[in-house]
Amino acid sequence: HEEGAIEECARDYGANWMTAVEILDDDIYLGAENNFNIFTVRKNMDAATDEERSRLEVVGEYHLGEFVNRFRHGSLVMRMPDSDSGNIPTVIFATINGVIGVIASLPHDQYLFLEKLQMNLNKVIKGVGGLSHEQWRSFCNEKKVSEPRNFLDGDLIESFLDLNRNRMEEISTAMAVPVEELCRRVEELTRLH
Repeated sequence: HEEGAIEECARDYGANWMTAVEILDDDIYLGAENNFNIFTVRKNMDAATDEERSRLEVVGEYHLGEFVNRFRHGSLVMRMPDSDSGNIPTVIFATINGVIGVIASLPHDQYLFLEKLQMNLNKVIKGVGGLSHEQWRSFCNEKKVSEPRNFLDGDLIESFLDLNRNRMEEISTAMAVPVEELCRRVEELTRLH
């Protein structure tokens, strides 16, 4: 390898009009495109053939509804090293409308728990204008429409804290988790931003 040379290691064959890109780790990359979507791709280093290793696999898709023009590793808040959220890597994004947001790479067990909470919240909280949350967050561009996957809506999850006690208990029963535990876990999530 030549020093300073650019070498293609892998490629996403589903071309997008990219507006921002960030490396999350050695194998996972975050992208934003011009239809207000974000997505993640993964390099498949365990593949059997060179051809398979040269393909980036799309592993996450989400309609953000904002035109992202910048990603940057970092945090908007001071992290307490002894808290559960202290070791969660975050990427800040900025949009052309002035929105600043955070994308967190959650541990798998926390992701599964919050995904279940989000699913239950969707049953209780109705979307504006009757639009379902799933429809709104579906990845959509000129070539395809696909359900959101491997992304969670932090705003929706944090809205749990704004529910009245009866609604909280309804969700608590559906998840078989005490209301206080749900509140604690969601409040911990809010500390990421």
